[in-house]
Amino acid sequence: MSDETVVRPFQPQDRGAVREICCDTADSGKPVERFFPDREVFADLLTSYYTDDEPQSTWVAEQNGAVVGYLTGCLDTRQYLRSMAWRIAPRAFLKGLERGAVWHPLTLRLLLANLGNWLRGGLRRAVPLRNYPAHLHINLRRGFRGQRVGQQLMERFFEQAGQARVSGVHAGVSADNTSGRRFFESFGFVELGRESRFRFPDAPDQETFTIIYGKRLFP
Repeated sequence: MSDETVVRPFQPQDRGAVREICCDTADSGKPVERFFPDREVFADLLTSYYTDDEPQSTWVAEQNGAVVGYLTGCLDTRQYLRSMAWRIAPRAFLKGLERGAVWHPLTLRLLLANLGNWLRGGLRRAVPLRNYPAHLHINLRRGFRGQRVGQQLMERFFEQAGQARVSGVHAGVSADNTSGRRFFESFGFVELGRESRFRFPDAPDQETFTIIYGKRLFP
C-alpha cells in the first residue's frame, strides 16, 4: 500500500475525521479534554461552519484511505461571522446545556480564566476584511508535520481563492508557536496585528498572544 499523501476536496464522509482531528489536537497538539468536557459541542463550534455551510472551501489530506489533516477555509469572513453569531454558536450553547457541558467544572474554569480578557475586548480580532476577506485553519494529525502535507493543503486553497479573485486571506497563529509562524511566513504572510490569546485554566497567568497574519492575493 502506498504511503503517498493525496490532497483532495472535502467530502461529506470526511466530516467525522475532521471533527476528530480538531478535538485530538485542540491545544497545541493536545486533546480538547484538557480544558473542555464535550467533544461534540467543541467540534460544532470549530468545524461545523466549514463542513456544513461552506464545504467547497475545505480540503483534506488522505493517506492509505485515512484523513490525516485538513484545511478549513472561508472565502467571506463576514458570512462566517453572521452564521456563527445567529445560528452555530446559539445551537452549540443549547446543545451544551442539554448535555451538561455548560455547567461542567472544566467549562466554568475556562470561562473564569478568560472573563477579564473578554470584558476588556481582548479576544476581538480586528482584521481589515476588505483587504483580507478570506481566512483559513490548518490542522494535521501527529506524525504528519514536516512532510509537506500542510504545504499541499495551502497550495490548493490559494488556487481556489485565486480563481474566486479573493483579494487576501488571514489566519491566526499563537506567538509561541515558532514552527507555525515560520510556516505561514514561508508563504508570504505578514503580521497584521496581535490579540490576547485564549487562556487555559491550568495556566491562567500565561501571557502570550495570537499573531494575525495576512497575505494579499490581488491588489
